[in-house]
Amino acid sequence: MDLPNPARSRAVVIGVDRYQHLENLPGVRNNVSHLAGLLRDPEVWGLPAEHCVELRNPESYEELLDEVHKAANAAEEAFVVYFAGHGLLSLNGDLHLALPRSDNERLYRAVPYDSLPHEIVVTCTALSRVVILDCCYSGRALKGYMNPAVKLADLADADGTYLMTASSETKLAWAPEGEEFTAFSGELVKALSEGIPGAPDPLQMDSLFRHVRRELKAKGRPEPQQRARNAGHSIALTRNRWAATATATPQERTDEPRQDTAVQHTAPQPTTSDPKTPQPLNEKPFASAAAGRALSRRRREVRNVAIALGTFIAVVSAILMVLFKG
Repeated sequence: MDLPNPARSRAVVIGVDRYQHLENLPGVRNNVSHLAGLLRDPEVWGLPAEHCVELRNPESYEELLDEVHKAANAAEEAFVVYFAGHGLLSLNGDLHLALPRSDNERLYRAVPYDSLPHEIVVTCTALSRVVILDCCYSGRALKGYMNPAVKLADLADADGTYLMTASSETKLAWAPEGEEFTAFSGELVKALSEGIPGAPDPLQMDSLFRHVRRELKAKGRPEPQQRARNAGHSIALTRNRWAATATATPQERTDEPRQDTAVQHTAPQPTTSDPKTPQPLNEKPFASAAAGRALSRRRREVRNVAIALGTFIAVVSAILMVLFKG
């Protein structure tokens, strides 16, 4: 599977880390810079810098929607929108993306999420369209996602639309104090930076989602959600860096099993010990009982011969003495 052509694709990476009336989110700044950098990285996707817009702390609804509209209109193969910041709910439960001067009492300064699907589905004609939301209550975006009143033309079976959210519609997204990234985006950045063992290459959105959810669940953090249309789960925007690393040194990986095989084949074969080499204690040789008896017998025979020889010498000596005296 080939990745969408970077020259015919666009991404808008939006982050709000400074607020006048809400708590600041310092990790969001890192989210934006690292994620945008990964999308531009030729080893991950390779978007040209001008095709990957970093929008930090937009001051108004119009500023944010203008950038999304321009990118949506230009994208032909793939279009990605990422937002990280506070999420706010209206009285009727609609999700709003908080801008620097908005809060619950100033929702008119926030961006209603419902304004994004029109740009993503109607304005944009790219084959693959992906939205990633890292904000509280982001699961609210799943309701009626990508389902405007306008009837859409049929999309190709392998392409479509995809949404991943940091939390469910009733849960808060986490921005742990002292951590470099927010909880959700941190796992997202890690997965794209290091790759996912065993996942396909290119990396499909469903595989990315399942890995990020598994990592967050293991840490007891809010679990992300996903929704797709027209096989959107199979959209692949990035390379799986783990696969590239796993094949970077094929010679080393080929040699390892050969060494193991050699050990397995030679281990059972008898070896000749070097008499100068000490043997392990648990392999010290022991003489059999028959060998012990044979050794004792030889020793007795040698002793008897020595006694007989001594007697013979004594007798000869005595005879010689008698003859010399006579």
